[in-house]
Amino acid sequence: MYERILIPTDGSTGTAHVALQAIDLAEQYGATIHALHVVDETVEGLATDAGDQLRQRGQQAVDQVERMAEAHGVATVTVVEEGDPAETIVAYAEAEDVDLIVAGTHGRSGVRRRLIGSVAERLVRRAPCPVMTVRLPETDVTVSDADAAGDIASEALADDGIDAAVTGVERQQSVWIVEATADDERYLVYVDPVTRRTSVIDQGSEE
Repeated sequence: MYERILIPTDGSTGTAHVALQAIDLAEQYGATIHALHVVDETVEGLATDAGDQLRQRGQQAVDQVERMAEAHGVATVTVVEEGDPAETIVAYAEAEDVDLIVAGTHGRSGVRRRLIGSVAERLVRRAPCPVMTVRLPETDVTVSDADAAGDIASEALADDGIDAAVTGVERQQSVWIVEATADDERYLVYVDPVTRRTSVIDQGSEE
């Protein structure tokens, strides 16, 4: 049903939740995620250092979507372009024959929030494919409790062929740390609370 799913992103707080909606669909249908950031051509100073910072911020936004998709085994294309946001997104969707656009309903606070809301409305009216709009929450955190972190860690261990039991979960500043054991072996699994990416560390045998 879907082969190419487009996520327009500005890196706003909460866009990780939008990305996860698209990634879940991509997993189901074997689709490729296209993460697109558009640097608004009407912003003053695009030819200055400030413009370079905007492009760098845009690259960081699409890179975050790519990291999330990679953690779920989903192929990703990342693109940063300049232009009118809505027009550029529509043109990209047409050129790449996109099957679905998944977009947040607002972006950064104040004027920026109203701008992104307007972009989403224009996409719904003009896009050449269906548009799924997702209301952005006030946080980027997608793994908000210990049970969810433990489940993700268990899946990561199982993917490595390890049938382990979770024995403890602790939230530190920027990561969940999950302890697990299997056949007298101890493991630590680090779970990124935004991207859900995991790292499994074998700590050796229990003494």
